[in-house]
Parts: sequence; structure tokens; C-alpha cells
Amino acid sequence: MTAVDLTRSLQEAVLAHQQGRLEQAETGYRQVLAQQPQAVDAWRLLGLLMLARGRWAEATPILEQSLRLKPTQADAWHGLGEAREEQGQWPEAELGYRQAAQLQPGWAQAHYNQARALRQLGHGQAAHQAVQRSLKLQPQFVPAWQLQALLEQDAGELAAALHSLDQALRLAPDKAALHHNRAVVLQRLHRHREALLAHEQALRLGLNVADAHYNQGNTLQSLGRSDDAAHAYRRALALDPQHALALYDLAKLRFSQGEAEFLSELEAAEQAAPQSAVATGIRAQLLLKAERADEAAVAYRRACQRSPQSPAYFDGLGQSLCQLGQFDEALQAHRQALALNPRDPHLHNHLARTLLAAGQPAAAAEQAQTALALAPDDQLSVALLGLAWRLLGDPREAWLNDHARLVQVFDLPTPPGWPDSASFHQALVAELNALHTDREAPVDQTLRHGTQTRDNLLDQDWPQVQALKPLLQAAINRYIAALPSDTQHPFLSRRSERGWHFTDSWSSRLRNSGFHTNHVHGHGWISACYYVALPDAVQDPTQQQGWIKFGEPDLDLGLPPVRLEQPRVGRLVLFPSCLWHGTTPFHDPEPRLTIAFDVKPA
Repeated sequence: MTAVDLTRSLQEAVLAHQQGRLEQAETGYRQVLAQQPQAVDAWRLLGLLMLARGRWAEATPILEQSLRLKPTQADAWHGLGEAREEQGQWPEAELGYRQAAQLQPGWAQAHYNQARALRQLGHGQAAHQAVQRSLKLQPQFVPAWQLQALLEQDAGELAAALHSLDQALRLAPDKAALHHNRAVVLQRLHRHREALLAHEQALRLGLNVADAHYNQGNTLQSLGRSDDAAHAYRRALALDPQHALALYDLAKLRFSQGEAEFLSELEAAEQAAPQSAVATGIRAQLLLKAERADEAAVAYRRACQRSPQSPAYFDGLGQSLCQLGQFDEALQAHRQALALNPRDPHLHNHLARTLLAAGQPAAAAEQAQTALALAPDDQLSVALLGLAWRLLGDPREAWLNDHARLVQVFDLPTPPGWPDSASFHQALVAELNALHTDREAPVDQTLRHGTQTRDNLLDQDWPQVQALKPLLQAAINRYIAALPSDTQHPFLSRRSERGWHFTDSWSSRLRNSGFHTNHVHGHGWISACYYVALPDAVQDPTQQQGWIKFGEPDLDLGLPPVRLEQPRVGRLVLFPSCLWHGTTPFHDPEPRLTIAFDVKPA
């Protein structure tokens, strides 16, 4: 075949490609390459054709060959990025998009796709820079505004994310996905009524996908519309019966409403997909949290059989067996979990708990120290290490926990503008009671015989809560300022010159016989309880009903509390998140109403 014939054959293949006659185009490209293996354009075009036909694995070596012959082809690099992305090879995809953007700096799509790949790889700052380059080149590029909003959400910059979505909506007001994304941001900003309107607009515009209904369910829950939230979760499950979050949150919601059959959707999902471990694992997790360890162990065994490479299922089995007192089997399950993921601090912590329950505190201390080395700020690791030292009679336990100095009590003044404490707290009680819309405590929390509010209480614009907030801040500042310096101490060493910020916050309302189980706040630094309304039973210093207690773990180790504090309306108790704490039950028809929160260094 002469050079003229080759050129004509290539042109005919290109024409066929352009007209959608893809098989004919492929044949033509391959005929050219059989005669002229150095034909760069034929390699490039054949690779791009493979992309168009969804044959990603075939496209990859073809485009790589084209680039070996001529490394300066921007579209070949971009196509290679697409092929790698479709095969889940994100580092290689990012390289392809990056090379394309460098070779053709004015190509907005290349910068955008590089940003997507960088986000997938967890490089948020670099992704943000790439998407900004894309928007500078093409300010009307709606997907880039949408991606920028996602990156801002990832960074916790919610106001900026909302602005980016508003920019996108000005360009594409009928794009349903943008309204959905805006609803998610408004939900995170605790602007729940606006979030619901945005969800409804997304649905009106035709966004009928499981995530849309699931996220609408979350907003409805925040508004106290439990029945409507359940319907939304069920709509999500009708579209995706194995939607893990919808299955989990629907079961939690039904539990909080006192429904005995709260696991029924999970059971149905398990039966519908008997080879999948998704519903089985979620059901096992909730059974464990509901203190039904025997049923949880059975479910976790099934999940382990269906997904033998999942460390979480073996870990859950270990926790269940530990609660049942079957320590040898529990330890075996924990060690299987760690064999699958030896660098997960949570797995080391759970092995440490079982070792403590099995009477092996020295081995437990080793596991807790390993977990702490992997995650230095994990509070459960510190708590478990302290327990092991206490059982071993190690003097470091007193240095670590130091309940006398690290637990502090503050009786706060009345907020400005209120005549007295009683009138303020009466208004605060009414405000908080309106937020307690559930019938039972969440299945995954420490309350027993009570309810808990949703979302971060201190981040929301409730008038009385906001009036209290400056007083809480002032007390926390005094507490931190008085802490001793100790660069070796897991709690004291975290004090930051940059200050601190609130993280999780909520209100708990316990009814007659209610209490909190012993626990720690695994992701906090300083934790707190503020007393809003109390039953008369807490006043008896001999009975100590409804008092907060410190030092007693959630394991039956024969270790009593080392300190109890009496509640009083207007009193704030601050303590390290790593300290074991719970409350004693009380017997009184009047509820025990509190605000609790965690603080972290800035």
C-alpha cells in the first residue's frame, strides 16, 4: 500500500468515525497500522474510538503506544486519563488529565477532570486549584461550579459551597442535581426548612434517585417529621434496595419511635440479596447496639461468611462474643480482623476491650498503646490504657486520669437580659422540649429510658441556647487556662495556642429510671454536661440518684466510680473526653434535662 493509499485509508476511517460507523472506522485504523506501525494519528484515533465504544482496557495500551511515539498529544493524554478512570486507576487518570492540561493550558475540561481525580485521591487543595483554573477559562462551566461546591463542602466551607451552587443555579436553574446539592449544604448549615424546599424542587425537576430521597429523609428527621422521613427512606429503598445508609437510618428512626419491628426492612433486604453482606452487616451492627449480643453474633457470622475479607464483620463478631462471655472465640475473631487490617486503631481498641474482659490487662495495654500510636487523638485508646494500668496497679493511671484535678464544676451566672436563673431555665426547658420529638433514645447512643435531639444543638439559632453559649465559652476558657502543662500527657498536651471549637452538641432528656451507660467520647478532647432541669431525686446526697459518675468502665471489671458529682440547674461539668463517665439511675416522674457537647483544639 502506497503512502497515498495509507493517507486515503486513514481519511476514510476518520470519516467513518465522525459519522458513527465505528466498526468500519476501527477496521480502517487497524489496516493502516498493520501497514505503518509508526502512524501516530492512527494509534491516537483508534484509542479514542475504543473509548467511545466503552472498551477501556483495550484503549489503554493503544493510547500509551501513541504517546510513546509522540508524547505531546494533549487529547491522547486526556483519553488515557478517561480510560484509567473507568478502570478505577485514579493516580494514573490524574496523571493523564494533568499532562493534557499542561500541554493545552486553555482546555477547561482537562483542568476540571484533573480536579475530579485529585478529589478522588484526597488531594482537596490541589483539586480546588485545578477547578479554579477551569472556571477562570470557562466561567459558565456549570459542572466546574458544582465540583467546586463539593470541594468546599469537603473542607467544611459550607457558606462558600452554597455560593458556588448559587452561581451554578444562575446558569442552570432547572438542573435538579444542583438543587439537591444545595439542599444537602443547607441541611449541614441547619437551615432545614430551606433544605426541604430545595429537596422538593429537585424532586419536582425529576431527580428520582435513591440518594435524593435518602437525603430528603434526613432533612425531614431534622424537622421532627418522623413519619414523612420514614416514607422518604422507603422511597430510596424502592429505587435501591441495598442502599446502606437508608437501611441503617430507617432502622434507627423506627427504633427511636419505639417500633418493635425496627429491623424488618433490613431482614427483607437480606432475603432479597442472600449473597450480599450489606444488610446482614448493618442488622448485626444494630443488634449489637441494641444489646442483643446473641442475635448480633449470629448475624455477624453470616456476614463474615458472605464477606470474608471484611475486617469490620470479624471485629463485630468479636465484640458480640465478648458481651456473651465467649472470650476465646472473641479474641480469635478480633485477631482475624487485625490480620485483614493491622493498622486500624479501632480494631486494636476492640481487641484491648476483650482482653480486659478476659482478664489480660497487660496484653490489653499493649493493644491500647498500639492504637494510640496509630491515632494519637483517639480517646478510647487512652481510656482503655488507663483501665489496663488501673487493673495492673500501675501508678501512671493516677497521672493519666487525675479525676480530682481534671474534672471541674462551674456554676454559671444567669445570661444577660434575664431577671433570674429560674425564668431563663424555664424558657430554655420549653425550647429544648420542642426539639425532643422521638419516643425512645437512639439505638447507637448511651441513653437508656430517654430521648436525644438531632444535629449539633449549639450550631443552631435557638434563642435561649445562643444566650447560654457565651457563658459556656467563658467557662471552657477558664478551665483550659487552669490546666497544668505536660507535653507527655495525652490530654494536657493537646492544648493549642490557636484556641478551640465546639464539635458535637445535643440535649438529652431522661425519664423515670433513666440513665447513661458508662462510656467515653472517642473523638473529643473536652466533654461537658450542663444541667437545665432536674428531678427532686438528685438532691439526696446519700442516694446520689441521677448523679454523673467518673471512673467506672462499661466492662464488668469490678472497678467502682472514683468520683460522683451532684447535678444542679445552671451547673456545668467539664472533663477530658477520655474519662469513663455515666450516670446513676433516678426514680422520679420529673425528667432530667441536659445539654452536652464536645470541644476540640483549633
